[in-house]
Amino acid sequence: MSISYHHQLELLKDILENQQSEHYGSHDEFHQLQSLVNSLMQNGAISAELKELLLSVEQYAYQHDKEGQHSTVSSAELNSWIQQVDSINRTE
Repeated sequence: MSISYHHQLELLKDILENQQSEHYGSHDEFHQLQSLVNSLMQNGAISAELKELLLSVEQYAYQHDKEGQHSTVSSAELNSWIQQVDSINRTE
């Protein structure tokens, strides 16, 4: 059973909030972020704003996972994405 678009956005926000509060991201979290982004990008009706945000999150997850930078999570960037996801999820 797949989860809905809004639930995917909530999950994305939850993972980002967790990484922000702990200043840490695990390999599994980065992989899950990449999977969520790929799934959300399959929705042809997503806004340009969300698409840009998702591409940024995907790049962030890929780079941090690839380089093993699990403890160097940028709080300001995460906060911006969290706010954007929350705003988009409320309006769409």
